[in-house]
Amino acid sequence: MTVDILSSLNKNGSGLNLRELTASLVSAEIDPLKARQTARVETANTQISAFGQIRSQFAALNSAVSVLRENPVLRATSGNSGVGVTITDPSKISNQTMSIGVEQVARRQVLEFKGFTSPDQTVGAGALQVAIGVWFEDDNGDPAFAVDPSTTVRTLNIPAGATLSMLAETLDVLPGLSARVLDKGDGTFSLGVVSETGAASSLNFSVTETAAGLAAFDTNTTIETVQIQSAQDAVISVDGIAVSRRTNLIDDLIPGATLDITAPAGTTTTVEFARDEETAKLNMQALVEQVNNTRKLLNDLSAKSVGDVEAGALAGDRLIEKLKADLASLISAPIAGFGSSAKQLSDFGVVTNRDGSLRLDNLRFEEAFAADPAAFDMIFTDRFSASDARVTVGGVLGSATQGGTFAFRRDAVTGVATLNDEQLFRVPQADGQDQYFMFGGRLAGLNITVPSDLTETDVRYGKSFLTALETMLDTALSSGANSITERETQLTSRVTEATERLEFLDARAELLEKRYLSRFTAMETAIAGLRSTGSYLDNLVAQWNKSD
Repeated sequence: MTVDILSSLNKNGSGLNLRELTASLVSAEIDPLKARQTARVETANTQISAFGQIRSQFAALNSAVSVLRENPVLRATSGNSGVGVTITDPSKISNQTMSIGVEQVARRQVLEFKGFTSPDQTVGAGALQVAIGVWFEDDNGDPAFAVDPSTTVRTLNIPAGATLSMLAETLDVLPGLSARVLDKGDGTFSLGVVSETGAASSLNFSVTETAAGLAAFDTNTTIETVQIQSAQDAVISVDGIAVSRRTNLIDDLIPGATLDITAPAGTTTTVEFARDEETAKLNMQALVEQVNNTRKLLNDLSAKSVGDVEAGALAGDRLIEKLKADLASLISAPIAGFGSSAKQLSDFGVVTNRDGSLRLDNLRFEEAFAADPAAFDMIFTDRFSASDARVTVGGVLGSATQGGTFAFRRDAVTGVATLNDEQLFRVPQADGQDQYFMFGGRLAGLNITVPSDLTETDVRYGKSFLTALETMLDTALSSGANSITERETQLTSRVTEATERLEFLDARAELLEKRYLSRFTAMETAIAGLRSTGSYLDNLVAQWNKSD
């Protein structure tokens, strides 16, 4: 509204409405500046809200990825909970069904040396030799023991005054066994000694006594009285073929899988491995839907103004453009490191519509699944593998690691090995193999176990589409560079800066008002003085005229 600065006159001053004049002058200078800062606050808050929508959608997509991981395409099932089965290497698993029969479970040897009055009772003195091996019956039907040549026979020197508790503590630190003192509850105490599972893990104590009492622990003469339970191997049948193992956790019988046997002898069940087409289709459809929802939100928020259509809240924002580019690149990028040639989403039946959205073409999906169901692991499951089946690859790699194939080379004489020309750290294993570790570079965290005669192989790390997508989402949801948090922080700083500028402008407006009023007051005083002088002169002239 235009201020009428001449609407209020006074007899002594300028006749101007100085307060309204002052307000108009201050407003003319300050209001455009405040409008600019207010617009900055409103725009930044709108953008913060928009990034909140992206954060929520990314979190929803991340949750969907977790759900898909919990609904694997490749499944291992057992008809009996006592015959557990776990997939360890999907690349070695094909659709198959097998019968598993439990003849006996592996168990530990249990020895009990009893009749002691206290844990502090002395046990004599001498040399106690501990051997690991197998007990058997000799030709006369008597117990006999054979030492496992791969183990070390250990001799313990038991001093005079050693107690039952001290003996238990000494035995308990030895590999291959555990020992403790047990209160029987009837006023006596026993020394319990337990081996590891497997017939060849049995224990034998041989004693050379220097003080009476220690001979009670010599199992060469007491095994039939002190052995509560003998050690034995697990014996199971696979499709009618009997096999034995030292433990109930068997990882070298079914390639790519581990059996965990806890069922009693006489149990027979079926173990099945299958990649389920319906599960794969549902997973693919859910993935496509969530990716489409994410792309639509990004496109809507970054849309440019066209005609009467307003621009999106984040039009031109560098971060949203990067997120769109990252997602588009991920969708079109080849998935490598799975042994066969790299594949893209389109090879699994995912097609792109004209508007850029995705859809699952059922016919193409069914053809792809029928041709190679194992290839769908590239979408859902990471995989370590090697071109030589004797090589075991594992580890935990960084999220930024890309999938691919890497050359392992080893000097047959020195054992020095490299992976893509980067040196590995070698750790010789008890079974004659060598394990190598990568501690630096893009493959830090990788470990490779190879037989002693191997000099070269290709090592593969297959990074699934889900893991690659998860990496992108985690980066965006982190607090690091190119993250939503970083951008929100920048926008919040912009709001804070603009708000502080508004407060400064309010203070400046008050200062300007005081300055203008002070100057106008001085002006009014001067004008009033001039008017007073003029009135005096007018009166004087009038008096002179009367005198004439």
